[in-house]
Amino acid sequence: MNSKEENIDRLYKARTAHIQWMNYVKLLISGLNVTEKPPAPIAQESLLGEWFYNEALHFAQFNCKQTLDDMEALIESIYNHYTKIYSIYFGKKQGGMMQSLFGIKNSASKYELELASRYYEDILFFSDQLKKKFALLERQFFALSLEQHESVYIFGKQDRSETVAQPLIQVEEEKSYSHGPRSH
Repeated sequence: MNSKEENIDRLYKARTAHIQWMNYVKLLISGLNVTEKPPAPIAQESLLGEWFYNEALHFAQFNCKQTLDDMEALIESIYNHYTKIYSIYFGKKQGGMMQSLFGIKNSASKYELELASRYYEDILFFSDQLKKKFALLERQFFALSLEQHESVYIFGKQDRSETVAQPLIQVEEEKSYSHGPRSH
């Protein structure tokens, strides 16, 4: 697989991760008992956020800048609303052992649950807009040359190699360190 195919594949995986995340939020809002750990309300800690901030933004140097700016604003809006939902469902201290034994996961009021549902509707709107931007970004990725994809791929590869090489430099420095006149 060449770098263009790999970049497009990672775009597909980021879109899929977002859809899976949306399904989690839908289950949460629906009142179903979600047993897995809730996703953090921080965009950069999500799979979508990791891809967007660590990879996709490198394509802003080409004709993708406006699309990426629009996507970033949508991601921010989605996670701002999700933070509000998260605080309703997980922000309060739970009632302890008795509630967890009986499967009661939330002590939110009816008003708070209705508010969370409205936040989710806003998230759905932003998510639909984000999906359209994903489609546009995909077309822009296809339009870029292999050399452009390669330059972004190499740039990302260099970042990874520098972080790997850094500890090796530290080890070499330790070997050449002199502990004083009696260390030899």
